[in-house]
Amino acid sequence: MAVVMPLEFHLPDLVIQNIIRILPAKTAVRMSFLSKQWDRAWCLCSILDFDEGSDDENLDHDQHRKFINILKKYLELFVKDEQKKHTLDKLRVRMTGYLYKEDAKIVDKLLSCSFERNVKELDITLGRLFQSDWDWSHYYIISRMSLLDAKSLTTLSLKYVRIKNMDIHNEGTVHISLLPSLKIMSLKTVRFESDALFFLIQECPSIEYLSLTSSYFEKDDNINLVSSSLKFLEVKHCNAQVIVVWDAPNLESFTFISLSFSLLESIMLYDSYNLKNIDVHAQHLKRLHIWGCHDSLKATITAPNLVSFDFSGYLKSKVSLIAPSLRETTISLNEFWDEDLLNAFNGPWKYFPTLADLLKEFSCSENVTLIACNFKVVIFPDEFRHTFSSPLPGLIKSLRLMALNPPRTETEYSDTINSLCWVAPSAETIFPQLVDVDPLDAF
Repeated sequence: MAVVMPLEFHLPDLVIQNIIRILPAKTAVRMSFLSKQWDRAWCLCSILDFDEGSDDENLDHDQHRKFINILKKYLELFVKDEQKKHTLDKLRVRMTGYLYKEDAKIVDKLLSCSFERNVKELDITLGRLFQSDWDWSHYYIISRMSLLDAKSLTTLSLKYVRIKNMDIHNEGTVHISLLPSLKIMSLKTVRFESDALFFLIQECPSIEYLSLTSSYFEKDDNINLVSSSLKFLEVKHCNAQVIVVWDAPNLESFTFISLSFSLLESIMLYDSYNLKNIDVHAQHLKRLHIWGCHDSLKATITAPNLVSFDFSGYLKSKVSLIAPSLRETTISLNEFWDEDLLNAFNGPWKYFPTLADLLKEFSCSENVTLIACNFKVVIFPDEFRHTFSSPLPGLIKSLRLMALNPPRTETEYSDTINSLCWVAPSAETIFPQLVDVDPLDAF
């Protein structure tokens, strides 16, 4: 009688890992039961994607428990020393049935294991389908302790979590950043404690991209940022009253979109001298302050309730402004403080065509103030005024010139008034003004 023996097929580990890498986590776990070799290959994979799946009401507790068992299996396999030696390129966990009283420890262990494997990309979403009485206190908490070992992390995406204030007051000690390698951070539907975002960014000395979407700041807190490395900032549908970016010399792009939150009052961007793109769509924004940008700035601003706009930039800036309620606009142009910059404009009328084009973008404002070091920079030549139409022909009520060196003789005063009258022919009041302090203090 012939004896039939089972056949075992041994594939190279690399082949098995490549097969598992393209499989969903649930399928990969099922494959792991084929043999110890498959089991080992699954847990050593450099990319792990745990997706619970359905985010609708069809998800039940039994399905959630099966998903949790998959995570527990991975954690059990992690105890093997050889697994810890393998770098984890990416960990993604999408838990749509997160139970805050039961699953927090599982998430704690997943984070700890991933940091031990020097994870580079971390994507955590903790949904809330089973919570009929859900509130912010049920969110998973990210604290300073959560990130103590995240030194290798370069990309961080979080959704449905709470972030605590990570400020420390240990004077006399050397501070080591929690996230020294982090370059990209995306936070969606996140709850921040007061000042939590500010101190989180301080822990990211290499961050270049920050995205905030549908996030909530306790006590209507402000978004207050200081970062020497940040290049791209995106804020969408967040509840902050004020956004202030203080010292971001490498910031290149700023995007703000908010069509519903009525709390927003001000956006202030200071000393971002590399800022090249601004895109603002804000239904309730009242004040916008841009002090410092790149000379090739392109800005699109749609703010139907904007009442005050302060702009310090360059003649070549392209500003597209839709602000029908705008009452006060203050404009300071960097070329007006540097004679060499003005001399860089060639042509019979030098910089005047460029200045006229820029002023046209602010024709929706009721009152306009120009800040300059010398009154002569706004005196358009007669031939130019006879050739081109006025840049502010609309409903301008007043046009004011603030200058360190205002017109002093009758002829200088007359030339200045005539030029300003051409700039804004419908203005009720037009006057140059002497200032005893630096006009930039007006900002």
